[in-house]
Amino acid sequence: MRVILIALCLAACSLAAPPADQPRPVPRPVEMPAPADMRGEWRLTAMNGRPAPSAADPDDAHHPITMSVGDFTFRARSQCVPFWRRYERQGDRLVVTMANPGAMCARGLSDWEREFDRTLSAVNTAERRGETLRLTGPGASLDFESAPPLPKESINGRWRLQSFHGAPPPAGEGPIELTISDGRIEVNACVFSGWRYRQDGPVLEVTPEGGAVCERTTTPFEQRFGAFMDRVMRATIIEDGSLILDSPLEQVEFDRIR
Repeated sequence: MRVILIALCLAACSLAAPPADQPRPVPRPVEMPAPADMRGEWRLTAMNGRPAPSAADPDDAHHPITMSVGDFTFRARSQCVPFWRRYERQGDRLVVTMANPGAMCARGLSDWEREFDRTLSAVNTAERRGETLRLTGPGASLDFESAPPLPKESINGRWRLQSFHGAPPPAGEGPIELTISDGRIEVNACVFSGWRYRQDGPVLEVTPEGGAVCERTTTPFEQRFGAFMDRVMRATIIEDGSLILDSPLEQVEFDRIR
C-alpha cells in the first residue's frame, strides 16, 4: 500500500510541474493613468457651478482670479489678495495644504474671495483637457482656462506712500517716497540708507544696507516703516498701477510718481 501511495504522489507531482524549458508566465503590470499635468498659468472661469467675473466690478467685490501652478504649489491671486497652497500627489489624489503667502490686501476679502479660499483648500482631484483645468473635491469645483504667461513686472521707478495697511500716513509726517532701481531700494527720508533686493517673480528677498544717517530722532511712524521694509517679502503691481509691498504681517501701498 505504501508503494502505491508513493507512486501516486510522484505521478501527481510530475503532472503539476511544467517542463523545465517552458518559460513561466510573467504577470502584466497594471497600467495607471498618468496624473494630469497642471503646470502653467490659468484664469478662473467658474466656481462651484457659477461663472467667474472677467473684470473687476465697481463695488470692488469681484476681481478676476489667476493662478500659477508649479511642481508643488498653487499660487492664485485676486487683485492683491494671495491664495497660496502646497500640493502633493498620492496616486490619483491631491493633498492640498496651506502655504504662507504673507499679508493680504488691507481691504480684506470679498465673499467671492472667501469662497475661493475655502474651495481651493477642499480640492482633491485634477483633470486637464487641452487648455482647460478642472479641480474638484467634496462640494468643491474650480474651472480654469489657460492664460498667457505672466510678464515679468518691473517695480523700478519712483513711488509715494499712500497707505500703511489700509490707513493713510499720520498727519504731520512728510511724504515717504521710494526710488527703486535694479537691485536697490532707496527712500527719501534721511533716516534710512536703503535696501538691496533680489526679485523672483512677485517674491522679494530684501537686505538692509546701513542704518540711520540723520542725527534727529526718528518718529514712531518712521521706525514702523523701516521695520516693515526690513521684512518685505513680496511686490505686486495691481490693475490701477499701484505698487503693493507685503511683509508677513502688514501691507503698504504706493502710487507711481509720474
